[in-house]
Amino acid sequence: MKHTRVVCFGEILWDNLKEGRRLGGAPLNVCYHLTKSGIESSIISQVGNDQNGEAIFTELKKLGVDTRFCAISMEKPTSTVEVHMNGQELRYEIVEDVAWDYIETTPEMIELVKAADALVFGSLVTRSEISRKTLFRLMEESRFLVFDMNLRAPFYDRDGIFRLMNKTDLLKLNEDELGIVSGWLGENSTEKQQQLQTIRKQFPNIAEIILTLGAEGSVYFSTNEFVEKKANKVRVKDTVGSGDSFLAAFLANKLKGSSIADSLDRASLLSGFIATQAGACPVYDENDLLRFKQSIDLIQYQ
Repeated sequence: MKHTRVVCFGEILWDNLKEGRRLGGAPLNVCYHLTKSGIESSIISQVGNDQNGEAIFTELKKLGVDTRFCAISMEKPTSTVEVHMNGQELRYEIVEDVAWDYIETTPEMIELVKAADALVFGSLVTRSEISRKTLFRLMEESRFLVFDMNLRAPFYDRDGIFRLMNKTDLLKLNEDELGIVSGWLGENSTEKQQQLQTIRKQFPNIAEIILTLGAEGSVYFSTNEFVEKKANKVRVKDTVGSGDSFLAAFLANKLKGSSIADSLDRASLLSGFIATQAGACPVYDENDLLRFKQSIDLIQYQ
């Protein structure tokens, strides 16, 4: 058995899109793209003992995702989400009281996280007490905590988010989330660097922040670096999972020892490609990314 380098904890679900249902859930999306990037990764989650859950296992095996730590609930259903798109804006209707709300801690999970290089998690899974307790137990064992914020109303509050941030090593958030957190901290400036500085001042444990800005690109911020990366111009199909693929590619390259600039380049490339596809976990390989890179290079130099 290969050594798991990154563990992703949280929701697995079906995104119901206009074009049909697609596999999703931010932790799963990150896990899939890490795996595609050559980083051995595992997902800790739970699905229901139903047709939707069976279909998820079938898809995960096709995609090469490690399912050893994805449990089956005999009582709660597999999660589904209605995704509505207005231009590039997304709105989610997330069903409550589903299988991943009841992820119980096991000794095997603890050992998995202890041995891994990083634990990736979001805020949505903390909406339920059982999964929240499991997450915090696993966080105690991880050597590097990656918080992919993913705020989904009404399933978050300031104190809950701050509790997660107090343990975080690498924080990833988008522009809307930056505004929300800055407001909670009493930061009145709309200048992004100032907002990021305020977060790091309040949470000195957060060594690195990734800010995704959609079509405007991204920012990497740490004690010594403030790096801005412009996004590639692409024809967007849907933006579901784009931010998750960005984080996965960045983290994969960081673990491989790449520079911040190179990691951002790769993250921008993959997230741009995912935005041209339907759903968060399309089938692709390195040749697809190479062809995509060639196409955007042509656009850039026209």
